[in-house]
Amino acid sequence: MDFDQYTLFTMIKSRMNWAGQRQEVLARNIANADTPAYKPRDLAPLNFKKVLQDAAMPEVAVTDPSHQAGLPVNTKAFRVDKQRNISETAPNGNAVTLEDEMLKVGDTKGAYDLAANLFQKHVKMMRTAIGGGR
Repeated sequence: MDFDQYTLFTMIKSRMNWAGQRQEVLARNIANADTPAYKPRDLAPLNFKKVLQDAAMPEVAVTDPSHQAGLPVNTKAFRVDKQRNISETAPNGNAVTLEDEMLKVGDTKGAYDLAANLFQKHVKMMRTAIGGGR
């Protein structure tokens, strides 16, 4: 079964990909916590409205002039690295605050776990709907 044809699964996959990429960026920040002049980076927050607009909508057949046409499909990468506002800077120029980074890691893990649970629940629901979820 190809889950990419369902908007909900596309959105869940986008959220999981964003969380995975954010974990990489945050891990890089933590790994460079003692590197002189290192400035921490972060991903731009995932814009749910944009993901919804960019999600591949199924093609809709217009069989009557009063029907509305489907939405255009527009897929763009959401990965945007940006430099954060820096509140603390060490004497060597490093601006990584481990406490802040660890809080972000925990928040990102929670977002990933939520998306993974939603994916599992919807797969189980689809199996039940087609008669194979016993």
